[in-house]
This record gives sequence, structure tokens and C-alpha cells, in this order.
Amino acid sequence: MIPSAENSAPGFCDMGLAQIEKWMDGYVESGKSAGMLALIYRDGEIAQLSCRGYADIANARPLQADTIFRLYSMTKPITSVALMTLMEQGLFELDDPAKRWIPALAHLEVYPHQKMESDITIRQLLTHTAGFSYGFEPDKYPLDKLYSKLWRQRSQNQTLEELMQTLFELPLLAQPGSRWHYSVATDICGYLVELISGMPFADYLQQTIFDPLGMIDTAFEVSADKLDRFATLYGYTADDPLAQIEHIETSPFISAVSGIPVKMHSGGGGLTATAPDYLRFAQMMLNQGILDGRRILKPETVALMTRNHLPLPMLPLTFNGVAKGAFNGYGFGLGYCINIDPQDTAAAGSTGDFSWGGLADTYCWVDPQQRLIGILMQQYIPSLHHPGRKEFRDLVYAALA
Repeated sequence: MIPSAENSAPGFCDMGLAQIEKWMDGYVESGKSAGMLALIYRDGEIAQLSCRGYADIANARPLQADTIFRLYSMTKPITSVALMTLMEQGLFELDDPAKRWIPALAHLEVYPHQKMESDITIRQLLTHTAGFSYGFEPDKYPLDKLYSKLWRQRSQNQTLEELMQTLFELPLLAQPGSRWHYSVATDICGYLVELISGMPFADYLQQTIFDPLGMIDTAFEVSADKLDRFATLYGYTADDPLAQIEHIETSPFISAVSGIPVKMHSGGGGLTATAPDYLRFAQMMLNQGILDGRRILKPETVALMTRNHLPLPMLPLTFNGVAKGAFNGYGFGLGYCINIDPQDTAAAGSTGDFSWGGLADTYCWVDPQQRLIGILMQQYIPSLHHPGRKEFRDLVYAALA
């Protein structure tokens, strides 16, 4: 039985859990979200799994526990873990130059017309300090116009290798190691997994992470037999605050759309999954790399990934994955945002909790101090248009008994 607000849950008060469900009702009823799923896990048990609203409004299909969501950037921690499993095999060290596997990285320029002062390292790719961009801010960074054009021209039929070839024709936004800038670097990490392992990226994820963890609904595309569980994507437009979105032209991410096969397996944002699947991945990280007797990472590697790797001059972050305009108190590890000073952040949390979210306002954080995992799933863009991630975090901590 899945506990709800009416059932006892480990370390939570029933009234607090009921407030979370009331909050979800408010989001759906006010049109801020088509449907929401909230999953809270603590001390080895699911404390709450609540669903509200629709996976598809037009067909009155309710959002359920087995609904499949586009993860978008919640793919990044999975890609980072995959790359770190190869480090554990002794195939590279974090400060190795990535040009060892990708020679094109030795010949990049820094915008405008500057030579690179140092090589790009694997650590820099994992921490978004390699100098790449995403194309999200063309008004602020002229180079982002080129990055944005790159994404508009890509297609479902493009392979990861083909995308990389096009990407490496663009200059860097900054010198490697000089600043933190959220970027396409994790897609390059996925490409490195292919090159270092000698396996297609999707196959490596399946064999190394998904199969061992029992993540049965996680993939780069949704198979025909699962389409009835695939959530529709909604978002804000000038004409409709809850419009159905068929395609995101400027999105840097490739993700399954209506069951169309996807050739470009994006390590930065391509996976789809259910909340229970993602919980199993998060449990593995909370358990220091192991779940149900299947070890994915060593405890030392999990500790390495979930500590801050950024020097003080690179802080505060320009984006923390939690909320808009509230970045103090956070650092960045290897694929995760790290809470380094809870008193300085604008959201409830603990020292050392680690998290990341996705373009469609999905979000997951892991709090080792509280032995807690929180997962919020919906399919609404743009992310952080509503402050749901922060509000959900605050409500979860307020519900702790």
C-alpha cells in the first residue's frame, strides 16, 4: 500500500502531507499545471505518492504513478553516473584532457577569435566549467545565437556523433575552467561514454544502470506499447497559459515525441521515465551507490560527485535548478547542484543535499542528512515559470515531524 496523507509515514506528520496534496490541487485547479506527481521517500519507505490532474487533458487521461515523463535535464545526473562508472574502471582520471578521446576539442576557439589557454578536462565537462553554452541567452551573449541556431536545425534523425561534429564547429563562450556556465557539456559527457566504453550510449546506460536498478520504463524513446502512459507536454503561451506543446523549436534537448524513434541520444536531456524508475536511481545515490545488492558506484565516487567542486570566485551560480533569482548557498558537483549553506539559500534543505531539474519542471533532490528523496513530476514549460520546485521543497521539510 502506498501511504497518503491519511496513512502514517516515516517521520512525517499527516497534516503536513495533506498540505502537499492541497497545494497540488491548487496548481491543477488554477491551470498552472495539467497534472502533478509528488513522491516523497524517507528511511527506506515511500511516505507519499500523490497524483493530481491529467497526463492528457483532451482525452481526460489522468496522471498516474506509472505515467511516463520527459526528464529533459534530469537526464544529466544519469549521464554523469555512467561516465563515473568508467572512471572507476580506471579508464580515465577527472583531470585528463578530453581531447584524448575527442581530438576536435584541441582545436576550439574562444569567442571572439581567442585561442584556448588550456585543455578542456573531463572534470570541467561534468561541472559545466568547460566554457560551452546552451543558447538560452542570445540577448546577453551574442554567441548564444549560434548555439540556438544549432538546436533549431537539429532533428530526431540526427545521431549524437553528428550533433557533436556540428557543435565542435562553434567557439567556446569562455576559457576552460574560468567560469561556471550551464551548457551542452553533459551531452559531450554522453559522447565520451560511447567513445571510452566502445558501446552505443543507450546500450551502456541500459546494461550499466537501467537493468541493474530495475528501471523498466526509462529510455530515450517511448515504445508503442507504452504510448498510452506517455504524458502530453503543456506550457505557457500568450494565448493560453496551459497550451498543448507539440514541439519546442528552440530547445537544446531531443526527447521522445509521440512515439517517433529517436536516433540522437542526448545525455543532457533525452531520457523519458516514470517517477518510480527515477526513485530507484535516486535511492542508489542515497545508498552510496548500491540498491538491492546491485552496486553501481563506490561510496567514495558518490561522495566525490555530491560535493562542491567550484572555487569561491565561480560562485554564486547563475542557475541553481531550484528557483529563479535565489542562487546563494549552492555549489556544483559532478552532475548535481550541491547545497553548501542552507542558511544562505531561499529554499528549505540540508547541508550536502544534491539536486537537479528538467525543462518541463520535473525535479528531484536527495538529502542524505534527512535520509530523504523528493521527486516532483509534471510536463510544463518553461521550467520555473511557477515557483513549484521551491514550494514543494518547503512543504516537504515543513511536513517533517
